[in-house]
Amino acid sequence: MTARSHFLEGAFAPVAEEITAFDLPVTGRVPAELSGRYLRNGPNPLGLDDPDYHWFIGPGMVHGVRLRDGRAEWYRNRWVRSRLLAESMGETWPAGPIHEGMDFAANTHIIRHAGRTLATVESGPLPYELSGELETLGPCDFDGTLPGGFAAHAKPDHRTGELHAIAYYWAWDHVQHIVIDSTGRVSRTTDIPVADGPMMHDFAITENYVILFDLPVTSIPSTPMTTATGSWWTWSATRGPTTCPSSPGAGR
Repeated sequence: MTARSHFLEGAFAPVAEEITAFDLPVTGRVPAELSGRYLRNGPNPLGLDDPDYHWFIGPGMVHGVRLRDGRAEWYRNRWVRSRLLAESMGETWPAGPIHEGMDFAANTHIIRHAGRTLATVESGPLPYELSGELETLGPCDFDGTLPGGFAAHAKPDHRTGELHAIAYYWAWDHVQHIVIDSTGRVSRTTDIPVADGPMMHDFAITENYVILFDLPVTSIPSTPMTTATGSWWTWSATRGPTTCPSSPGAGR
């Protein structure tokens, strides 16, 4: 008998169904001034039948609680409907643009910008836009202005209303600094040459610069995906110390 992946057990075990619940019980008091939605995203496979499942590659499931007027109005959880996931669930895919054939049920982060709620993921697939009730609206390329892939962890500039992202993709010889304006359209991009295709999971912004973390986790596109890593990534121990190149433009 094949052993089940430990990523399908205990605290990692997937949620098996989508739920909508209203007027949630509250222990203590929800401040009346606290109004909005608390959302989280994470990988959540449809079932338990893949013994080689790795945590990084499960389709995204977004959980949300709506707070208003001192009440917890609702809780709901929804899978992000990529084409494959929608077909697996017997549903019609909402359709939309795809970057380099990579359609993925974004499972890493969730952000809101320019009126859009977006589920995001690593390594280049496009984000998925969700409704206020967490239903999947489809992939988002910011009204056709995004030239390539996107990133998991974008950073807002609250002074300008812009959103900054660093996109990376294993087949590129660069990473791309993307700036999305306050209307939700890409206003500029900068390609930054970088060797070895590093996983640029995060970055930082200052008043005048974007700081990139050039780390030793790098792509190995010629090697098939393995259960040991769940992706085409490896630790390049001989690559040298971390460097922090910068790109001008943040906050401008």
